[in-house]
Amino acid sequence: MSDGPHRSLPMRRPWKTVAECADNAAFEVEEIRETILPALENDCRREMRREFLDGLSRICADQEASLFKTDIRPVLEELRRTANVGMESLVLDHAVRTAANGASGRGVAEKAVSQALKDRGASGIKQVEEHYLRKSNAKRAHNVRDRMEQAVSGADTDSVARGLLDGRQKNAAPKPSKRQGLDDGVKL
Repeated sequence: MSDGPHRSLPMRRPWKTVAECADNAAFEVEEIRETILPALENDCRREMRREFLDGLSRICADQEASLFKTDIRPVLEELRRTANVGMESLVLDHAVRTAANGASGRGVAEKAVSQALKDRGASGIKQVEEHYLRKSNAKRAHNVRDRMEQAVSGADTDSVARGLLDGRQKNAAPKPSKRQGLDDGVKL
């Protein structure tokens, strides 16, 4: 007997924690959200170089400080030459799209990173759901997916994006406590 499909999930430890919480009905969506944000931040910190984030921030800050607002899309495309495939390219895609829609300054970088976090969350959810479909049943997999989607949709990815761009070290959120007795049941 296994401890659950989350144990064999081929993802990093923070995502296994997210899946474990989403699979357990005793955890509220807010508690799942508390585990998703560190998982997303962990992915970004592993896949995006500090130099890339600093370059993106500098490009957006230079435009904000400029008296004459210029189109930063060509400068963002220059940054693409040094960007890694994956999260860095995804952030640049969102930055170019955001700038094309009229945004300017630091808001371009924050919105781009925030949207990339949401995209990464969506792909993480799909990966967890596929694993649960293979290792469990469809009802359980869809329930886990629904709970994770609710958590990601309400997650404050904007603050995580600001923290990543500012270079702040964020402490990992503590794992939600285990429910051990009747008094530790679902919040009312």
